[in-house]
Amino acid sequence: MKTISLLKRLERFPLFTENDVAKIVNKSPEYVRTLLYRLNRKELIRRIEKGKYTVHEDHLVFASYIITPSYFSLWTALKYYNMVQQQPTSFFVVSPVKRKEIKRLNIRFLSTKYMFGYKKERYSDFDIFMAEPEKAIIDLLLFKVPIDDINFTLEKEDLDFNKISEYAKKTKNKSLMKRLGYLLEQKKNSSYGLKALDNNYILLDYLGKKKGVKNKKWRLIINN
Repeated sequence: MKTISLLKRLERFPLFTENDVAKIVNKSPEYVRTLLYRLNRKELIRRIEKGKYTVHEDHLVFASYIITPSYFSLWTALKYYNMVQQQPTSFFVVSPVKRKEIKRLNIRFLSTKYMFGYKKERYSDFDIFMAEPEKAIIDLLLFKVPIDDINFTLEKEDLDFNKISEYAKKTKNKSLMKRLGYLLEQKKNSSYGLKALDNNYILLDYLGKKKGVKNKKWRLIINN
């Protein structure tokens, strides 16, 4: 098979493996590995990691296929929904599996047991997996990004705040529910059914100073 024809076939895959190529060219594993090595050397394909390749430049096309199941979240999802102004420097992929980031591609993997609140999106002729806006905000809280960033996202009027609350309850994370309930009350004059479920005081801003005013209702130390 000619190289041009093969590359056209491979364009249909967001991410492909040696086995995918072997089915196309009908050659031995040794032949396929040599072929892929040469194509990569010529920069006609990109090696993502051992045994995984793509012909696409756009990280959104292939990165949620590196691990399955997985989905884009945090700032990657918020940028996708035009909920942040700055361009994130990394692509954030959430999965139930712990693994190292791919530094040369700026792909960061975050592990969670809360694999819900994401959906299949049609993007550039491919199905990709993206957190819903509401779950992206929950993930911001779970992975402890600065409270100011979370506050900014909560200003968006088209969010489903009842869904955010339900997703928070689904995590059963008492600290998360305290922080989110307080922030929603400050921003929207409603906690959407969230409440403090224990009497332990925690910092509102996990990255802030260690002292602040105590809020008895939410059992928070307001330190931002």
